[in-house]
Amino acid sequence: MIKTRVLVQASSRSWAGGVDICMGMVEDEIAVVRTIRRVLSHFTDLDVVLVAPEFDRGGELDEIVKLIDDERLSLYYGHDASPLNRMIDACSDLADSDYVIRVDGIHFCFDPQASLAMLDIAISEQLDCIKLPDDFPVHFTSEVFRIGALKTINDELTQPEDAKFLVHPKCYFSMNAQRYKVKFLTELPSYSDEYLTECRRLATQIYAIPRQEVNEHRIVSGDRLGFHYELALQHLKPDMKIIDIACADGYGVNIMASHLKEVHGADLDELSVEFAKKNNSAANTDYFVEDITKLSFADESYDAVTSFETLEHVPEHECLSEIKRVLKPGGVLVLSTPQNSIGHIPVNSCHLIEYSLDELLALVNQYFIVVKVIGIKAGIIYDETDPYGTNTVLICVKPNSKD
Repeated sequence: MIKTRVLVQASSRSWAGGVDICMGMVEDEIAVVRTIRRVLSHFTDLDVVLVAPEFDRGGELDEIVKLIDDERLSLYYGHDASPLNRMIDACSDLADSDYVIRVDGIHFCFDPQASLAMLDIAISEQLDCIKLPDDFPVHFTSEVFRIGALKTINDELTQPEDAKFLVHPKCYFSMNAQRYKVKFLTELPSYSDEYLTECRRLATQIYAIPRQEVNEHRIVSGDRLGFHYELALQHLKPDMKIIDIACADGYGVNIMASHLKEVHGADLDELSVEFAKKNNSAANTDYFVEDITKLSFADESYDAVTSFETLEHVPEHECLSEIKRVLKPGGVLVLSTPQNSIGHIPVNSCHLIEYSLDELLALVNQYFIVVKVIGIKAGIIYDETDPYGTNTVLICVKPNSKD
């Protein structure tokens, strides 16, 4: 008989090294506690394992399992940089033909009915992996994997560049669907505006925190924040004068300063700008307190602009028109924003809206020429042939005045 186990993956640290938002509060509960309780209440006949990195052993997650106090819940620690290996080891007693439902610890409003629908399809069709589409709102998602398939891809991931798939094995399956039995759920769930609004309300506390901290604990293979700057540098020239808008503590400015002629950072938060000036003050950098919708810089001041995870926070037309104004003709804009097929009421309470790919392109094309679309699937993984993902990066050019 085929067995199934639910794995809730969580960590006290984000991939950038700061506190992970799954440890934030949802009303009166830690977010991951709420997620585990949701799992236990909907999968009443399944064992559940909270799966965490080794560095969390003896910490707050131990107390969480004691607090929940359910005999079906256990805890596994191991493999700081490899959630894939954690999953495999947490299911070492299961057969290759058995299945796991994987839920992210921050997804306290994941859709259990969708999970069960995917499990039924996986078992009946003997799939290796089934998941929701890449641009489906992440807070409602889960994945189903066959244990033997997880072991097989772990044996294949032997090169340093494969580390990103140890973080997100679902991407390896979907990008190698010709070799594995992989499906996306096609009968997609829908949610009322009232339900989306309630999920957004619940998430208010966990997103009412400063932008993601990057520190010495960063694990590169999973850190999307740093990866945005790596992508940007592929499209920027060394002699450019550039500004990073919404630069936070200057982490990205510092990365780009060693590659470009002059790099400025701008942020609405005065404390972030003050921190950046003190801690990331290379000779070719400067920082300013600025509002992206009404920048103080002169027209055509910059050769390039980067702005990551910003557009969803601000009035979009004011933002894009100001960026266009301060860019020189032919100047480059590199931006990123969450990709969400139903993002009119995003769960992230700091976001005004999240854009589907079509919505984003229709918006940005009013101001810029979009020369490249990168759909980041998860973490730092993308497919050059497929623009859909959980996050969109656009490489844009300001038209020349004669265009």
